[in-house]
Amino acid sequence: KLRFKLLLQKQKSVKNNTNLKHKTMKKYFLLLILCSFTMVSFGQIIESQAIAIDSIFTEWNRADVPGCTLGIIKDGKLIYAKGYGMANMEYDIPNAANTVFRIGSTSKQFTAACIVLLAEKGKLNLDNKLDQYVPYFPKYATNISIRNLLNHTSGIRDYLTISYLKGLSDDDYYKDSDIMKWLINQSDLNFKPGKEFLYSNSGKNMADFAQEELFKPLGMSNTHFHNDHTQIVKNRASGYVPNDNDSYKISMTTLDMIGDGGIFTTIVDIKKWDDAYYRSSVLSKEFWNIMTQQGILNNGEVIDYASGLMIDEYKGLKTIRHGGAFVGFRAELLRFP
Repeated sequence: KLRFKLLLQKQKSVKNNTNLKHKTMKKYFLLLILCSFTMVSFGQIIESQAIAIDSIFTEWNRADVPGCTLGIIKDGKLIYAKGYGMANMEYDIPNAANTVFRIGSTSKQFTAACIVLLAEKGKLNLDNKLDQYVPYFPKYATNISIRNLLNHTSGIRDYLTISYLKGLSDDDYYKDSDIMKWLINQSDLNFKPGKEFLYSNSGKNMADFAQEELFKPLGMSNTHFHNDHTQIVKNRASGYVPNDNDSYKISMTTLDMIGDGGIFTTIVDIKKWDDAYYRSSVLSKEFWNIMTQQGILNNGEVIDYASGLMIDEYKGLKTIRHGGAFVGFRAELLRFP
């Protein structure tokens, strides 16, 4: 039984990324964090398979490039973990099993999880309208449900697009309060709620709630919503982008908003998150039913997007996945239930 693939990758161009999904590994899920680390073998993978896997990452298996970390999960066990390239190019630090990575929009499922947990606790109703919780939004908020927000069918404009149009980039500094001001000053939506699907990064802060209700109960001790860019994070991998000299430069941000992409985590912690999908005393079966319930447009069309998760199919197998990309990192969490 295959489990899932997590891909966190330094912002090095990977032209053959799609080939990683099926080249050599026909019987396993990959848990990939592109940035490198020491090998851990659990004795359940044969040498020829290890050699075949390693061959895929030869290009990044050098001390002068940011590379990747890889973990393979089968039947609930992390059976192989290895790294390629560097976590920190300034101090020549390779990745390790406990290296912490930023996972970009793959974080959205954790934001959605917080909302679904609040619904389970009776703190909100997914079918209630936005104006009941954020009354200072324009009148159109009366037509936007929390469920619309979860599956990107609200029509609310993406704050990253707004910031771009304002001439701001990842290197500039602005706060949640600035974003809220931009959003409530939008005179209209991109479309009527429920009419279309349009990916949006707009959301709110919930770092403390996630820590108390998700990460601590699940034992994800090296996972957090990074809502303070000055916070020290032990074992953190640095983000890099190529420069014009066939080398790299550091990529980072001063932005502290987290709902759309603020998770820092490790292979081992994502393994615990995956375990919770199959069996958990913390997260109920109904919780996962809601998390994987696909959105439905006003015309009855069922979209691929659920709550921070995309429900799709690969070679006849159902997949539950989400990718991410931000400041020198790439991420992909792909589960075959």
